[in-house]
Amino acid sequence: MIRFRSMIALCAIAAAVTVAPAAAAEAAAEAGVGFRGWGPRFGASADADQVLVGAQFDLGEFTKNLRWQPSFELGFGDDKYSLYGNFMVSYYFPVKAAVTPYAGAQLTVWLFDEDDPGNNKNDGFDDGFNAEVGLYAVGGIETKLKGGNKFLAELQVGIGDVPDVRVLVGWTFK
Repeated sequence: MIRFRSMIALCAIAAAVTVAPAAAAEAAAEAGVGFRGWGPRFGASADADQVLVGAQFDLGEFTKNLRWQPSFELGFGDDKYSLYGNFMVSYYFPVKAAVTPYAGAQLTVWLFDEDDPGNNKNDGFDDGFNAEVGLYAVGGIETKLKGGNKFLAELQVGIGDVPDVRVLVGWTFK
């Protein structure tokens, strides 16, 4: 009987030693910076009046509730073709609700090609490839969907030489 109890205790200790590191590694994988998912994003901008199509990446949290989410979009309209490279950091407010609000800032590199048919001077200033860098103040909401995927709606207000306002929706798939 003592031998049977010793065997059970030994099995319990072996299971704890085996399972505890795996559980700790899984918990650590949820915290910190690292790839958590990606998804499409769609929207529109004002001044340049464009339709936006792109992708976003959830690269985890620097610290609790502070997430890094780079993205890119292609923009079409207003006699421009655009490529936006975005580096967003946002704080996700710890609320106990189905919808989580967030606010942050985004550095954007905006590459665009103006197609101005009225410019025949070919002076390189009003027509052709251009690059601008600016900031956005970002605010939005995020909600979890079935299967752990997420949906977001976002408003961005431009500071500097980038479009004034952008409204976007997106999904993040795990």
